[in-house]
Amino acid sequence: MIIESAPTHEISIASTATACVKAIAMPKGFWIAHAITITTGIGLQLLGLYAVAVTFGAWITLALYAVGGLAVVLRHIVVGRATSCSPGD
Repeated sequence: MIIESAPTHEISIASTATACVKAIAMPKGFWIAHAITITTGIGLQLLGLYAVAVTFGAWITLALYAVGGLAVVLRHIVVGRATSCSPGD
């Protein structure tokens, strides 16, 4: 059979995983910059939420977040329907 005649190779999963980790390893400075960027983004989001709540009040802030969330959900639905990859299309 074809399967029996195929050459066999042993693959060490531990060494393969170690090689992948070494290939993906990033410098320490990158992770520090990444952490600063994430912290800044979260801080700006919270500052924006505070500014909207103080300026317009709690109910308007809640309505704006509801409309924003609904827009994201509707976008996913529309894009999902427009790019469906079912076998017969």
